[in-house]
Amino acid sequence: MTTTSSTTSTTPTTAGTGSSIINTLGTGSGIDSSSIVSKLVDINKLPESTRLTTRQTLLESQVSDFGALRSAFSTLETAAAALGNADTFNAKSTSIPTTNLLGVTKLDAKAVAGEYRIKVDSIAQTQSLSSKDFSSQTAPIGKGTLAIRFGTWTNVDDNAVPPVLKDFTVDATKTGKTITIDDGNNSLVGLRDAINKAGIGVTASIVSNNGTYKLLVTAPSGAASEIEITATETPGSLGLADFNVNQSDRKLTQQQDGRDAQIRVNGIALSRSSNHLTDVIEGLEFDLFNSSPTETVNIGITEDKSIAEKAIRDFVAAYNTFLKDSGKLVGFDAEKNGYGSLRQDPLAKSLLQQVRSQIGATVTGLTNNGFTSLATLGIRTQLDGTLSIDENSSLTTSFRSAIDKHFESVRDLFVPNKSSNNAQLTLTNHSAKSVAGTYDVVITQQPAKGTLTAGAMTAFDTPPMDTTGKDYTFTINVDGNEANPITLPVGTYASGAALAADLQTRINSDSKLLEAKVSLSVNYNTTTKQLEFTSNAYGSDSKISFTNFSADMADMGIDAGHTTGTTGVDVAGTVGGVAAFGSGDVLLPALGSKAEGLSMRVEPGVTSGSITFSRGFSGTFTTLIDDFLKSSGMIKNRETNITKEVEKVKTDMKTLDRRSEAYRARLQAQFSAMETIVRGLKSTGSFLTSTFAALNGTNES
Repeated sequence: MTTTSSTTSTTPTTAGTGSSIINTLGTGSGIDSSSIVSKLVDINKLPESTRLTTRQTLLESQVSDFGALRSAFSTLETAAAALGNADTFNAKSTSIPTTNLLGVTKLDAKAVAGEYRIKVDSIAQTQSLSSKDFSSQTAPIGKGTLAIRFGTWTNVDDNAVPPVLKDFTVDATKTGKTITIDDGNNSLVGLRDAINKAGIGVTASIVSNNGTYKLLVTAPSGAASEIEITATETPGSLGLADFNVNQSDRKLTQQQDGRDAQIRVNGIALSRSSNHLTDVIEGLEFDLFNSSPTETVNIGITEDKSIAEKAIRDFVAAYNTFLKDSGKLVGFDAEKNGYGSLRQDPLAKSLLQQVRSQIGATVTGLTNNGFTSLATLGIRTQLDGTLSIDENSSLTTSFRSAIDKHFESVRDLFVPNKSSNNAQLTLTNHSAKSVAGTYDVVITQQPAKGTLTAGAMTAFDTPPMDTTGKDYTFTINVDGNEANPITLPVGTYASGAALAADLQTRINSDSKLLEAKVSLSVNYNTTTKQLEFTSNAYGSDSKISFTNFSADMADMGIDAGHTTGTTGVDVAGTVGGVAAFGSGDVLLPALGSKAEGLSMRVEPGVTSGSITFSRGFSGTFTTLIDDFLKSSGMIKNRETNITKEVEKVKTDMKTLDRRSEAYRARLQAQFSAMETIVRGLKSTGSFLTSTFAALNGTNES
């Protein structure tokens, strides 16, 4: 008797169940069911899988190619930016013979070409002062303050050894400083360090000699940089007066006086306080080493156009390389024998089209009749889009002719240009939002500085003005910043102008005002016999007031009736017919207007004018590319979106894999059921065959 085996199948729900079913497939029917299932799954998955794989490959290629496009744009922008640097077009070269009189240290692009004959009659030197002998470097020297001011010692007794200082004239243009000596630095060493840390150019050192020590104080070089030192001693801790050098008390000894350098440039006699000369020839800096009664040094400065020409040629080469590299991304790449991944990307094509358009565009805001585009400069666009340079020097429209004969106009084409038709109206700055063009400016309110005029002098208007026996102490507020109390020392002033200069230097040397970076000027009106205080700043924040003063200050017209002055005024006006914003003497066009981002400095007296602004080719071109490349720019946004699409494709692939596995499980279950039926049928067939054989007597058994 044939034994019939049977299997029970269930619909698989997991990969483990599917594996057990696979092992049973094909055992009854003789069909390779496992292979059929795999092929059916693959056939079902293939179209969608191919689409997703192709999509992912394209997107990942686009991410890579946008990176390559970004790099190509960046390289092109760098080449264009070099054309926007004024120094590229103002480059100079210099020639100087071998000499021990001077040495050139810097040549700026702003230097004016020409030949300069320089004769050095004398070099500058520094004033040097020494103290008395001290037995210790670390012993206390006294506490209080030392006020250092700059100026000139006159009527010096040169017959005395060392020379005796007599009269000191303060230089109101130079800012001194007051040094504090307290418990933390009450020694010769502490005083030395305090002077050196003051940051006003005065240096101090300690010189030892056979067990004693002197303080050596050296002023900056120049005749008007000699120093006056006045001590204010702390009661009970005297000693700082030993460092006095002023008209009333001269304890320090002058070892060397300050002198200016005396030179002649092309026959013009000049004097300078330093041996490092920065303003004798504009753009040229040089150091003086020695003087000579006979030697003349000839310095030649010439324009160096080669740097600008090279920058232009480099840009043309960079643009042509850019076209070649970017063309592979949006068109056919012969090296890869295929199209770039950005061939159908609208953004990439748009960016390249904008660059091509800018190459051929006219630069706006140019006021001259020179070059307004690359084409007018002799840089032509070929049929394939690349640029070529017209080298034919015989043509007036060639690049060679432009460089050789119209170099300033070439510079104006490339470099941002800001100009004004009024010398009192200066265009100082622009921003990315500023639109090139010409704008009319109308001033409706003049800028003004804060002022305070003291009362007329009473008992202090006849020279010499003597402070002996009086207390002249006051506290002043400049532009909202209150100074420390200031006391005039005992002494005399030769004139009201000398008093004004002294007040100005003492106020401007105050530590609080120096920290706040505010200052003022003081003038003595000889007609009204009044002191006039004027802030050095313009605007509504500019104001001067006296917040405290001793009774004796009334001698100088500073009393209860003259404590607060007139506040300054902000400039006001319109730019391009639109009301502008004024801050001090700076006028700023309205936000949202075409002139937004421009700023101009307005001097008192100007009522109207016009300003012209051009970005130049370089400014316009680099601004365009910068918009592409910035962190919130179009390329970055496109890359972000593509990256999101790549992640979505990966998610879709995982979903497809899950659907395919589910489909595989269903097929496996169906084939398993078929095999069960086939095995049952085969068992039944065997039983029937045996039964019929028995009935017919053919059963062999």
